[in-house]
Amino acid sequence: METSIKTRISEDLKNNAMLVLNDCGLTVSAAIRLFLEQVVKSQGLPFEVKCSPSVKTMAALQQADEIELKAEPHYHAIEALLEGLSDEGKQEK
Repeated sequence: METSIKTRISEDLKNNAMLVLNDCGLTVSAAIRLFLEQVVKSQGLPFEVKCSPSVKTMAALQQADEIELKAEPHYHAIEALLEGLSDEGKQEK
């Protein structure tokens, strides 16, 4: 049994995709069928989808990096942290 899928896309996207697909010898329907077959075969999208952080998120990440660079001191082991804390106590007395 055949079924159909309906989707809304811009006319420009449809026309540009049709030009590319026609050069490949494919119709839009055939390309969609191939895509769905690959989804089933790979059990996911057959290509990598990347998500770019927003401008606001990028600014926050940059600000966090700057704060981290300015922070003092950095400890890479608990022993160094404890020693640093005991040294600070000695300096305050």
